[in-house]
Amino acid sequence: MHKFSLFFKTLGTELKIGIITCLKDKSLSVNEIAHKLNEERSNVSHALKCLLDCNFVSVRKKGRNCIYSLNKETILPLLNLVEKHMKKYCKLCKHHGGLNNE
Repeated sequence: MHKFSLFFKTLGTELKIGIITCLKDKSLSVNEIAHKLNEERSNVSHALKCLLDCNFVSVRKKGRNCIYSLNKETILPLLNLVEKHMKKYCKLCKHHGGLNNE
């Protein structure tokens, strides 16, 4: 498998893209992410595990909660670049309104 395929396969579900989009502006707990996405906590936890394995997100303990943050060194700039590409070049993406209107 090509290394780019593996990288993008990690992002290959709407749930994972939703999680990354939620974490773009703010660090959140699993419960907060699940609530924002109207998704089961267990599904969010499973998706976060995959994102953690590739360091798309990081986690820190805050009391009894785990707080997840987006990798600001690589993934945040990637999201910004994707959004720029979508606005400038992608006819389909322009029609759907960008990253925030999935």
